[in-house]
Amino acid sequence: MKLKIIVAYEGTAYFGWQKTKEGPSIEEELEKALFSLSQEKITLSSASRTDRGVHAEGQVIAFTFLKPVPLPKIVAALNSYLPRDIRVLSISEEKESFHPTLDALSKEYHYKIITRPVCYPLEAPFFWHYPKELSLEAMRLASSDLLGVHDFSAFANHRKEVKKTVTEILSITIDKNPNGLTFCIKGTSFLYKMVRNIVGTLVYIGEGKLEREIISRMLQEKKRSLGGVSAPAEGLVLKQVIY
Repeated sequence: MKLKIIVAYEGTAYFGWQKTKEGPSIEEELEKALFSLSQEKITLSSASRTDRGVHAEGQVIAFTFLKPVPLPKIVAALNSYLPRDIRVLSISEEKESFHPTLDALSKEYHYKIITRPVCYPLEAPFFWHYPKELSLEAMRLASSDLLGVHDFSAFANHRKEVKKTVTEILSITIDKNPNGLTFCIKGTSFLYKMVRNIVGTLVYIGEGKLEREIISRMLQEKKRSLGGVSAPAEGLVLKQVIY
């Protein structure tokens, strides 16, 4: 039976979603928990391969159990085997052809920045501390140039296996909160570190280090070096995947 689970995690202690020899991963912890539950070696597919230190509130994972299992008991059982910073939120049965990446219509990421002078220790794992005055208007105007279908090569860190660099940004909103800013970015798909590079470039525009026109230049010239810094991982959360 093909199953889909929604997973939330704090990514601070992990080297990203995907298994790696460098250190612990979300995928490895889930596989161990599923084996403890079923005594089956389970292969997982995910909606997003989040990077080291990135968090999730709505990661989507699919896998197949060889034998039928009672769904209502799986969530509690899996959470009993998982570390406290990874939690299964829900489970559902899907058609055998379901794939969390290929079937996704869009994804939504949130990025949070604290701009006040001091970032409290309990906030540090979840925010980019950037204690500068940023122009909300400048960033909103520049973000509108990213909407639509473009080749986003200039907003991605290079990966050899990535061949398709054209994708669509559906919306970008930037809102003030009492401590700083929240970026909400929705798109049909995202390249490696694309959200973090978009945020870093918009922040540089908000600070006045770059002009709005740099967005158009980056899209046209496909040069990552033209943009701002890649925003650190801790401020990024995979909010939800839409099907």
